[in-house]
Amino acid sequence: MTHYERLEVAQNCDFTALKKAYYRKVRTCHPDLFGNSPEKNEEFKLLVEAFNILSDPEKRYAYNLQIRAAVSSRPPSVETIMDSESDDTLEELIVGNKPPEDATLMTLFRDLERTLVFVTWREARGLYLERRFKEAVQLFLRLVAMAPDNILYRVYLARSFSALREYSRAKYHYRAALNIGERRRPPQNLYTVRDEFERVSRKKNPLIYRIIEALSPKKDVPLVPSDEQMLREISRAMQRMLDEQERKNRSSSGKQSKP
Repeated sequence: MTHYERLEVAQNCDFTALKKAYYRKVRTCHPDLFGNSPEKNEEFKLLVEAFNILSDPEKRYAYNLQIRAAVSSRPPSVETIMDSESDDTLEELIVGNKPPEDATLMTLFRDLERTLVFVTWREARGLYLERRFKEAVQLFLRLVAMAPDNILYRVYLARSFSALREYSRAKYHYRAALNIGERRRPPQNLYTVRDEFERVSRKKNPLIYRIIEALSPKKDVPLVPSDEQMLREISRAMQRMLDEQERKNRSSSGKQSKP
């Protein structure tokens, strides 16, 4: 479980949202409220650790890199779109699939495979894997219409559009998938989807991204200026203000001296 999942916040949440989530979760396990229960003590320690890391910008940045490295190091055979394989399975079988009324817990998975949504999903994914992207797009569009909150359908539709070089439409559905993930409880971070969205954005606007990279500060340049740099900047700013005031005074005195 990541610190974001522990606090039930999205990866891009701000400090205010983080603090509210922390206080909310602490009320469920603070030692003073639960008679120093060992289990609650351990839960409280983990919450404190999560908040301390995520509330510090430098620690949070390093932690995000650590998560991304862990995701990217997964074996290629285990490709997950959601935050875990079990999340992928639940999304595939449950979200948007309405089993027959006579389905029971024992027959749920068998009955789901008879639903129109699930059958269409299997067919659409098969077309995608065969690289028949135009045909796949038509089925994925139908799936998104039937189950708009299913993240897998959105992502595969975005991938199909990207393969067809329709980057604007791909970006739209990647963004929709990310928004759905943020609304889940706990939120889905969807690191794989974020990376794909970034790559498509670069393909759609390559010139803009080259300009952004050119204007962005280099890694070896400190983002926070040194004390000497700050003093020099302040001195230059003050000198500009004095020069401007002197020009105004000269202009004013010149006007007064005229008959």
